[in-house]
Amino acid sequence: MRNVFIQAFTIGIRQWRIAAIVYVIQLCLALTVGMEVHNVLASSIGNSLKINKLLSNYDHTVLTDFLKVHGASITPLIGQVRWLLLVWLLFSVFIDAGLLVCAARPEQATGRNFWQAGAQYFFQFLKTSLFFLLLVLVWTVLVFLPIALFLEPSLQYFPSEKYSVWLVLVLLSLYLLGLAKLYIWSVLSRLDQISTGTSVFASLGNARRAFWKQKWALLGFVLGFVALQFLLLVVYWQLEAFGGMTSAALIFLYFIVQQAFVFFRIQIRQMMYAGMACIHT
Repeated sequence: MRNVFIQAFTIGIRQWRIAAIVYVIQLCLALTVGMEVHNVLASSIGNSLKINKLLSNYDHTVLTDFLKVHGASITPLIGQVRWLLLVWLLFSVFIDAGLLVCAARPEQATGRNFWQAGAQYFFQFLKTSLFFLLLVLVWTVLVFLPIALFLEPSLQYFPSEKYSVWLVLVLLSLYLLGLAKLYIWSVLSRLDQISTGTSVFASLGNARRAFWKQKWALLGFVLGFVALQFLLLVVYWQLEAFGGMTSAALIFLYFIVQQAFVFFRIQIRQMMYAGMACIHT
């Protein structure tokens, strides 16, 4: 497993140009959304003094009044969320196709191959993504529906609230574990399509069998990188809490740090893909 981690890190670092392409795509999408939000809010509530109160800290009363007064301006933005999610889904399928091909074939990891892979596997991977999105929705309902139905009765049934809290924590842990399994299964199925050229449904069966053969290695590998991302997030929070965004220079500095964090998260995703490709083969 140590060799797999080293190889995955090496591939992820070497393919920084691929990560840069993904970063630019995501930045353009974010800027498009941000400019739309800015234009709508600036034209309707740009002169509102309540914005200053919202910037200082969270105030439920101020937020409620703000939504009552300016809700008509914000409602269209909320209505556009479903279209933004659809656009993001399509771009994420294209991006993942390019990243997975570069991870599975590191000797061919070039910008040109990234774009070609995204176009070549887009429709296949879109079917796979929609299938697993449906599984995630089903799994979410199966876990959270019992919590919603039995949480309040359990508070009355058990002698202490701690039993209900522990029950919720166990169900949430089970939910996250299930998401991790679905994530690994989805990645393995797409890697199988790349390596063998099988159909979507055939790759699902192959990936499921591959997962059960090496489930502990795969789960340990993915959870290791999840822990790495959580550690980086904690470090970023600590830096922000220590320095604070109290001046233009600090705001710019933390913006650079934040973007570096975003860029490294893309590399971490590529490392995970490369590692699972190594384990799968």
